Amino acid sequence: MATVKQAQRRQLVSRLLWSVAIIAIIVFLSFLAGPKVGAIIEGLTPPQLPELTRASRREWLDQNWDQAMTRKFHHISQGTRTLPLPLSWLLALEEPVSSPWLMPFVSRGKFSANEYLLRFGFIESETSEENPRGLPVGIATTPYQSLTGINNKVTAVGFTCAACHTAHLTYGDTEYIIEGGPAATDLGQLTKALGAALGQTLISSKLPLFNGRFERFAKNVLKDDAYSDANVVLLGQELEALVINLASLPARVDIVEGYSRLDALNRIGNQVFALDPGRFDNYVAINAPVNYPHIWTSSWFDWVQYDGSIMQPLIRNAGEAMGVSADVNSTAPRGEKRFSSSIPIKNLKWIEGALKGEAPLPNKAFSGLLSPKWPDSFPPIDQARAEQGAALYQKVCKGCHLAPLDTDEIWDDKYIAPVTYYIDGLVRQTPEALLKLKMITLQQIGTDPAQAGVLLNRTVNTAGNASGGKFENTRGMGINTQICGPAAARPESPYARQDKKYRKAALVNIPISDGPAINFGLALGAIVQQVNNAWFAQNYISREDRAFYEERRPNCLRAGSSYKARPLNGIWATAPFLHNGSIATLMDLLSPPEQRPALVQLGDIAFDAVNVGLKKVTGLEKYAEDKYNGNGFFILDTSLPGNSNLGHEFSDAWDADKDWNQQQQGVIGPEFTLNERLALIEYLKTL
Repeated sequence: MATVKQAQRRQLVSRLLWSVAIIAIIVFLSFLAGPKVGAIIEGLTPPQLPELTRASRREWLDQNWDQAMTRKFHHISQGTRTLPLPLSWLLALEEPVSSPWLMPFVSRGKFSANEYLLRFGFIESETSEENPRGLPVGIATTPYQSLTGINNKVTAVGFTCAACHTAHLTYGDTEYIIEGGPAATDLGQLTKALGAALGQTLISSKLPLFNGRFERFAKNVLKDDAYSDANVVLLGQELEALVINLASLPARVDIVEGYSRLDALNRIGNQVFALDPGRFDNYVAINAPVNYPHIWTSSWFDWVQYDGSIMQPLIRNAGEAMGVSADVNSTAPRGEKRFSSSIPIKNLKWIEGALKGEAPLPNKAFSGLLSPKWPDSFPPIDQARAEQGAALYQKVCKGCHLAPLDTDEIWDDKYIAPVTYYIDGLVRQTPEALLKLKMITLQQIGTDPAQAGVLLNRTVNTAGNASGGKFENTRGMGINTQICGPAAARPESPYARQDKKYRKAALVNIPISDGPAINFGLALGAIVQQVNNAWFAQNYISREDRAFYEERRPNCLRAGSSYKARPLNGIWATAPFLHNGSIATLMDLLSPPEQRPALVQLGDIAFDAVNVGLKKVTGLEKYAEDKYNGNGFFILDTSLPGNSNLGHEFSDAWDADKDWNQQQQGVIGPEFTLNERLALIEYLKTL
C-alpha cells in the first residue's frame, strides 16, 4: 500500500513539474513573440457563458403543427456542415477548460451535451427518430460529406432552418417554445468555444505525458475495434490539419453580433464567395447584424429579407443553406458538374411546404405555420384597453403594416394579389396571390442603414486570377445565367424634387456573368440559381417539376435603401425589436427615442409581459466596452454603427402640417401618451 501511495505522489510531483515547465515555456515564448503567442492563448481560452437554468415545465404554443411536423422541422437536414468537424468528433470532444493552463490536469463534460450547448442559446430537443443523439433544436446531420483535413467521407453536423427560426422564452416557471420565432443563439461565442476545444485537444496530443484530453478523445472517436497506435497517429494528423485550416481562414468581426443576432447577408457572402472557393479577397468583416427574423406567414410575402430583396422561396432557402456551409463545388471545370452541392432540394421543398400550407385564396385563410397566440397562462389581455389600441392601429400602423391578418379587410386586392414581372419582354404573373408588403425608405424610417447597404453596395470578384486564398484562381467562378431584377432607371436631375416614396421599377430578366467587381446581390442570386440548376440536372427533374420546386415564382432580386414593413401577427413573441435587435420591448419602441435604453442585454430569455419583450436590466455601463457582462450575456451598445436604436419614432418632432413622407428622418408619427402606448401594446398582444 505504501508503494502505491509513493507512486501516486511521484506521479503528482511529475505532473506538477511538467506543468511548471509548460508554463515557463509559454511565458518565455510570450516574452519573445508577444502578440502572436497572446493571440494563441486567447484562441485557446473559451468564452464565459451564462449559467444553464432550466424551467420546471415546458409549453409548446398551438401554431397549427402536430408533433411529427415539429420534430421533422427541428432536425431535417439542409446538407450543411456548419460545425467543421465530423459527428464522431463532436460527440467525443470535451468542452474546453476555462484556462489553457489547466488543460493537462482537468477533464470536462462533452461539448455536445445539453449542459454545455444550451448555454449558447440553443433549445433542448428530445431524442427521437429524427434526432437519435438528442442534439439541440436546429442541429442536423448529413452523411457522406467531405471536410478539409479529414481523409475520408464523414457524417457532418450543421444547422437547419430551425436553428435560427425557433424561439423560446421563460415566464414564471415555464419555458415557452415558439416555432418560427427568432432564435436566441450566439454563433460567435459557439465558434470561439469550438476553436478553443479543438485547440486544447490538439495541444494535448503534442504533450508526451499530459495527453489525457487527446487520449480520451481518440478512444471515443475510434472505439475499441479501430483503436490502435497507427490510427491514433492518423487521428492526430487529421486534427492538426483541421485546426491549421480553420486558423488560416479570415474571420474579422467589426461589430459583434452577440445573442439573438447574426450578420446573415455578409456571412452568406463570405461563405459563398470567399471561404468556399478560397477567394479571400472577397471576405468582408462582420458589420451588419440583424435579429433572427420570425418566419410565420413569410411564405406568402411578395418579397422576403429585411430589405425586401428576394422573391423566390427556393432561392432564399438554398442561399441560406449555402451560407451555413453546405458543400458547393465552385472549382470543377465547366462541363464537370460545377455547382453540384450537398443541398437536398427535396428537403428544402418540404420545409417550405410545412411553413406555407395551402394557398390563402380563395378560402381567405392562412394555414401552414401560424403565429403564436398570447398564452392563457400569461396575464390576461385588457380587452377594453385593446379596443382603444385597435383604433390606434388603424390610424397609425395600418398604412405600413397592412390590415391585420385576422380581418376581412386583408383579402382586398390592394393587400394581396399576384406579382407582375417581365421575362423576354412578355408580361407574366405569379400564379398565387401574395401579400404586398410596404417598402419604407431609410430616409423615412431612419433605422440603422448597415443591413440595407450590404446588397446595395458590396461587390465580389468572380473573375479569374483572384488572389489571397488557398490557391491561385486562374479561372472565373463560372457565373453565367439570367435572373429577374428591377429595370435600370436614369439618374434624376439634382434639382428635381426628391420623392421619398419607394419607387417601383419594372421587373425584367438580367444576364449575369463573371467579373472583377459585380454586385453582390445579383451575383448571389445567380450562383444560387446555378446551384439549384445543377441539382435539377443531376436528379433528372423535368422543367415542369422545376417550376413546382420554385413555387412558380421567378428568381427576382433587388437591392435598395429600404426596409419592409411586415404584418404584426405574433409580434409580441419576437423581441428584441427593430431589424438589428437594438430595442428590448414594445414599450421602448413606442416611446420617444430619448427614452430608449442606450445599452440592451441580450441572451436572457426571461419575458416581460407588461412592456412586452426582454426584461430590462440596469447598470450595464461598466460592461459596454467588454461586450459581455459578468454573467456571460451580451451587451448591445446602440452607439455603434450597425447597432443604432434610432428611427421608427413617435415623437414631438412630428409636424402635423406636413405629409408623412416629408417628416424629419425617422419620425413616423406623433408622440404617444403613456395610456396610448399601453393601449397599442395591449392590442398587439391580440394579433
